[in-house]
Amino acid sequence: MKCPIETGENSELLAYSEEKLEAARAAILKRHVEECTACREFVAGQRAVWSALDAWEPPAISADFDQRLYRLLNEPEPVGWWQRWLRPVLAYKGIPLAAAACLVVIVGLVMVKPAEQSRMTQGQPVQTLQADQVEHALDDIEMLGDFTRSPRSDAGEL
Repeated sequence: MKCPIETGENSELLAYSEEKLEAARAAILKRHVEECTACREFVAGQRAVWSALDAWEPPAISADFDQRLYRLLNEPEPVGWWQRWLRPVLAYKGIPLAAAACLVVIVGLVMVKPAEQSRMTQGQPVQTLQADQVEHALDDIEMLGDFTRSPRSDAGEL
């Protein structure tokens, strides 16, 4: 006989553990279980589980269980402020559809805008500045700032 554990056919061992096999097949399997330690441990484990389940006593249900259950089922769910505002808005099927359409249009405009800007700068020549031109411009800006900060007297003299 092939070992049921090695072949993966545990259903026959389960039936043997529950003593639900026909007598001829049970006798053959009994001889195998006596020789095979893996099958013997499997059957012993299954019988331990079945005996523990038979000995288990479920706790008693309280007398008002049904009443409490139906009360919990009939209570409305607590609703947050955002759900109170959002539920009527989503009730109209056109509003989410319109919002999605607006989002698509905005995304399209944002994606087209950089392409237009790059086309505008392609035709214009880039003007290069020399370092001394930049330095003179910064000096001029500093000089204009000095004029605005200089104190004036009442006579208009500097």
